[in-house]
Amino acid sequence: MLRFVAAGVRARPLRLLLSAVAIALGVAFVSGSLILAGAVGAGLRDAVAVDLRGVDAVVSQTHSGPGLDDAALAKIRKVPGVAAAEGRVTVSAPFRDPSGHATDAAAGALPADGALRPFDLADGRFPQAAGELAMARTTAEGFALGDRVTLFDQQGKEHAYTLVGTFSRPTDAGIGAEDLVLTPEGLRQISPSPEYDGIVVRAAQGVAPPRLVDDLDRAVGGRGISVVTGDRAAAELLSTTAPDSAELTKFFTAFAVLAMIVAAMVIANAFTILVAQRGHELALLRCVGAGKRQVFGAVLAEAAAVGVIASVVGLFGGLGVAAALQAITSAPGTPVYVPFTARTAVLSLAVGVLVTVLAAVPPARAATRVAPVAALRKPAEGRQARAGRPRMIVAAVLLVAGIGASIGALNAGTEDGAVLAVGAMVAVLGALLALGPLLAGPVVRLLGTLTAPVLGEPAKLAALNADRNPRRTAATAAALTIGLAVVALVTTVTAGVEAGQGQAVREQLRAEFTVTSVVGGQGLPATLPATLAKVPGVAATAPVTEFSGDLGPLGAYGMTAVRGDALGTLLRPVVLSGALDRLGPGELAVNRQLSEETGLTTGATVRSKTGATLRVVAVYDSVDAPGADLGLALVDLGELPKIALADSEHDGSVLVKLADGADAGQTEAALDRALAPTPLAKLTTITGLEDQLSAPLRGTLDLLWALTALAVLIAFAGIANTLSLSVVERTRESALLRALGLTRGGLRAALAAESVFVAVFGAACGLLLGVASAWLITKVASTEAEPVLFTLPWVRLAVLPLAAVIAAPIAAALPARRAARGSLTAAMAEQ
Repeated sequence: MLRFVAAGVRARPLRLLLSAVAIALGVAFVSGSLILAGAVGAGLRDAVAVDLRGVDAVVSQTHSGPGLDDAALAKIRKVPGVAAAEGRVTVSAPFRDPSGHATDAAAGALPADGALRPFDLADGRFPQAAGELAMARTTAEGFALGDRVTLFDQQGKEHAYTLVGTFSRPTDAGIGAEDLVLTPEGLRQISPSPEYDGIVVRAAQGVAPPRLVDDLDRAVGGRGISVVTGDRAAAELLSTTAPDSAELTKFFTAFAVLAMIVAAMVIANAFTILVAQRGHELALLRCVGAGKRQVFGAVLAEAAAVGVIASVVGLFGGLGVAAALQAITSAPGTPVYVPFTARTAVLSLAVGVLVTVLAAVPPARAATRVAPVAALRKPAEGRQARAGRPRMIVAAVLLVAGIGASIGALNAGTEDGAVLAVGAMVAVLGALLALGPLLAGPVVRLLGTLTAPVLGEPAKLAALNADRNPRRTAATAAALTIGLAVVALVTTVTAGVEAGQGQAVREQLRAEFTVTSVVGGQGLPATLPATLAKVPGVAATAPVTEFSGDLGPLGAYGMTAVRGDALGTLLRPVVLSGALDRLGPGELAVNRQLSEETGLTTGATVRSKTGATLRVVAVYDSVDAPGADLGLALVDLGELPKIALADSEHDGSVLVKLADGADAGQTEAALDRALAPTPLAKLTTITGLEDQLSAPLRGTLDLLWALTALAVLIAFAGIANTLSLSVVERTRESALLRALGLTRGGLRAALAAESVFVAVFGAACGLLLGVASAWLITKVASTEAEPVLFTLPWVRLAVLPLAAVIAAPIAAALPARRAARGSLTAAMAEQ
């Protein structure tokens, strides 16, 4: 039987080719997902290696103590075995960008020892004098070497530097890096007495790092100061900055599972057709002595052979998938990592072969059910082509379960409702797939009728061919249904989240502009609200201050202080209980989260350690957006001095409301001029804030489209595969049609139309399911403070059926060409 299987594979390479393509694409997604998960760790390890390159020992402060200053650095440099030591410090150093606006940035001191610099020179040179600086290459856009760059210290005082060079890092992988580099003397102009975050040390030649650590520990260790080797410091940094790779792996694995499900459906459909077409051949094997187990094993062995070959191709294709997705989602110039491990190879090959074999089990079982003589008399294809009663029962059960889960989701909480909503989608998808054969016939007949006036006889032939075996048509379209359902679901939900965020910001933040400080902890001038209120076109202003407040026995929490009359006019958080039209002395409003954690409700009182008594007048909720997020509690500005912690940093902002009929552009320009004497102030429009909130959503959506595109590609491979096998099955029929007058072009048009009908059927089912599921999820996930609106992104959704209509004829091109090229006499002689 093994020789028979090998001969069968060699004899039918083209029939198995597109099945192999579907397997290879699915395995490529699996291996690509594993490689992407490993790439995150590889990038982080490289970033840590760059940050600590040349470092043999690291001196750091573990808890409160005298700190690491110039005196400690000088002492370390005198330790025997130390070749070089450099203090590392990062300070906030906002600068004026080329347009003159303040931009937040971080600055560090240039290490005198070149081997301890965690960056490379890109252009120019490194600073040598106190009035010079170098900028990261990405930060320096818009500047030229020799330009004057204005930096601000923590008090807002300006300092001018000359740009003498740019630098770059091989990678930072999100562990943080300075935007600016100055000499130590130049850095002191920004931060006069900075304490070092750590001191890195390079050992003298011949001195082992462990010995150096021991010497340093004796010299400066203790009193909260730790000394470790460079390797140990790298391991600690890696453990503290590593993202949750398990969650990232789950994210990519979900799409890998989707791709393999679609691939499995394509494989099962292909082997079902192959087994049906080879009914006479398999029956002949039974006649000459082959048992059912041997026939069953032969089909599975053929599937396994195809699975192994395709999985090997897909395994290495995953390298390209991982590299392409990194290129799509990463900033230009970011390194691309493709770590290839034995685990990735074994898992990818195992999944590919196992899915292929399991998908071939139903067709293999079907091959053993037909008696040899009956199979020799009548081709197996066409039996059970219509939907049976068991299928109807399964569809009914799944549909009822889906409806029940949907009703339960609408009446449950957010978390339980989300689980029920996903369950409902899966159940309805199962029902839709089970009902596919019943729906396929009427749909393709309708499509044939609608297109017949334009396409003529090819449209009628295409509808007849697709309707002849609705189970096959439905199975072919099912893969496309799944892929497009996921795309439509994600696209619609993302559009709903984006629209909901915009609506929440507009409803809860009734100001057109916000003014914030680019330096954390540095408040804006107390006179700024009054200054901005005098700007033409401004109707009202209101200061907002974030601080850490004391709530007595409950502890300290992040709070917000506003002018009491700004509530209801400039700020309108969602009120869950009580009233929040304004806040007066001694009144407190608490966030829903704080209310749930502490049990504070409307009417309760809180006494701070300073003796201030606050009465809860409302429980509110607010959108998580700058300016509209009011923290865990809200008080009047007059209460801030009474309850603020002594060491609390006050982050201030000002809300600015536009007067009725005022021109937004002119008012923005006037506000810019009014803010000129306040260099640390940053003006943001509400439109800009909405774009800022939407940017991550759009990036995520683009990534999800790229991921789901592969599943859709597999689905079109399935359409091409089904048509290719169908062409072989209908060889004599095609020849007879041509003999009766159908041209080659007409035959190609009929096959192209058939592929379009199948694609439109699959796309329509996928769109309806995806949009309906999105509606359910938006209803479940929406809250008053953060609504999720059911908004149809018509442009993106229209792309899906349009792409299906365009891609379907492309998928049918090769099968149609093969059908039209055949010889009439040879085709008529086919059995």
